[in-house]
Amino acid sequence: MKVKEGMYMKKILEAIKNFFSASHERERKGIQATKHGMFNNFVYAVKLTWQLNNQFIIAMIVVGVLSALYMLIGIYIPKIVLALVENKVTTDTMIKVLVAVGIIILVVKLINTKAQYVGEYAWDKVYKGLVSKYLRKSFTTDFKNMENPDFLDLIERSKHAMYNYQGISGYCRRGSNILSNIVLVVIAGAAIAVINPLIILVLVVISYFIYKILDSTMEWTKVNFRDAMSSNFRKNYYFSSTARDFKYAKDIRLFKMQDFIEQTWKDINTVYYAACKKNHRKWVMCEAKMSFLRLFQNLLLYVVLIYMVLNKGMSISDFVLYIGLVASFSTAMTDMFCNMVWMNMNRMELDDFRTFLDWNEDKPDIEKGQGVSKNIGLKQFEFKFENVSFKYPGHEKYVLKNINLTIEAGSKLAVVGINGAGKTTLTKLLMRLYEPTEGRILLNGVDVKKYDRDTYFKIFSPVFQNIEIFAFPVWQNISMKPENETDKNRTMEALERSGLDEKINKYENKIDTMLLRIFDPNGVDLSGGERQRLAMARALYQNREVLVLDEPTAALDALAEDRMYQEFNQMVKGKTAIFISHRLSSTRFCDKIVMFEDGRIIEEGTHEQLIKANGKYRNMFQVQAQYYKDKEGEVC
Repeated sequence: MKVKEGMYMKKILEAIKNFFSASHERERKGIQATKHGMFNNFVYAVKLTWQLNNQFIIAMIVVGVLSALYMLIGIYIPKIVLALVENKVTTDTMIKVLVAVGIIILVVKLINTKAQYVGEYAWDKVYKGLVSKYLRKSFTTDFKNMENPDFLDLIERSKHAMYNYQGISGYCRRGSNILSNIVLVVIAGAAIAVINPLIILVLVVISYFIYKILDSTMEWTKVNFRDAMSSNFRKNYYFSSTARDFKYAKDIRLFKMQDFIEQTWKDINTVYYAACKKNHRKWVMCEAKMSFLRLFQNLLLYVVLIYMVLNKGMSISDFVLYIGLVASFSTAMTDMFCNMVWMNMNRMELDDFRTFLDWNEDKPDIEKGQGVSKNIGLKQFEFKFENVSFKYPGHEKYVLKNINLTIEAGSKLAVVGINGAGKTTLTKLLMRLYEPTEGRILLNGVDVKKYDRDTYFKIFSPVFQNIEIFAFPVWQNISMKPENETDKNRTMEALERSGLDEKINKYENKIDTMLLRIFDPNGVDLSGGERQRLAMARALYQNREVLVLDEPTAALDALAEDRMYQEFNQMVKGKTAIFISHRLSSTRFCDKIVMFEDGRIIEEGTHEQLIKANGKYRNMFQVQAQYYKDKEGEVC
């Protein structure tokens, strides 16, 4: 018997050890979370929550203690009543005792309820603080991460840690429950031990096996269902957001895409429902196993207590008391292990959250002089690509290969080529949204890695092909800053130079007009051409030294595009400007043209030089020239 008890105790100690360390290894595709011990994560969750709103932690402690006290009072009430009857006390005494007990119960209940409400209110503040940290990391993480599906899946998984009763909230709430469980286990266990300590051992062992069944099922669900479905959840969110996004509304209706989108959504959910079914079967088996163990546990306990009444002279009031104590001890012990299982789930959610927040961004090598300069302090900006090659993370194919290119200060460079030639990737490298895989980029002869990246960003005014406007006033869509940091006179000047002032001034609120109808039902939207002019106004307002225009006129027809580029030419005088396009309307007024094909520069020179060279540039220009002819048939 002692050998078996020793084996049981060993298993119990192993369970306790698992509580304080990261349990079960898990295999998962994509980015794997850094594993922290359960206790480590618990301390992290409590510290973080305390910083955001300490009332939540205080409320959880109060709830934990009072919940246990409330249950204990409920256990002792039948004992008290039966003892009064057995001792044949007077009615007045019985009433006084019951009234006193009732008052105590009421006070405990009221304080506990108040603490629960305080906790829920406090959690709202904690949640807002967590979302703030989450958004800050999302906004500041390296740009390359936002094009990495594995990283996007990590972002999706990490959101669970912020939800109520999950992740951080789950840790604190489960901690409160465990506190309540411990109080019950200690008090009830001490009383039961007076009768027979072996009962406690049996309860602990059975509860431990229930814990193991639940723990293995919970971890299976986390890894094989929730984590496995994170990409599925992200795709589902895409379809749900697309369905209510105004930008897609016209295309969906005009091209009758409803059936196609719905079928694609159904295909995605077919995978999800199959996973749900498998997960459901897993939980049915889990519940069946746990129910069998609980039934065996209760039968065993009733047999022991009935034996005590029949053979050991236990009174009816004590029998009722110990029924309640044993049931409470058993429930508390099982709940404690179950709460530990849930905390293990919360641990994995918090692992994802911490991995996301602690994600190591690309850091400059200070010893090599990278990122040390926070003041560029230049008046002219010449860029030089030296043997630059690049491939996207996780890909083997080079997008750019051995690029050597000089962009002279104050010059206008046109980068042309068909779609997929590597033009946009060149601008990403130039603006350091990515770093070269091989080679280096120099600014006035100095490796651009020397400069702090945020400082380096400030020399560029980009205008991209996909022009996004925000649900802010017009002036803020131009300045991209809060009102106290915005010069509205300069905003109007930028609008005038971009040719959008006439349109904006027609609105009642002029530059205070809210764009989009997200926050303001009277908000306005802009056409494709107007958005491009707004983006140009944005670039002009910033008044930075280098303009990068990455196919900003792609939505315009050829003649409108040509006129827009003529306006760009006037706007960028005295600045370094890079024009990216697969159409050639921008090339004739540029100082130099480089033509890309398959990630390489195949031709370089002025418009006249490349026309004379009779190569691929000339062929592309002649094909496109018909679109830029005016009414007299001359090329504009």
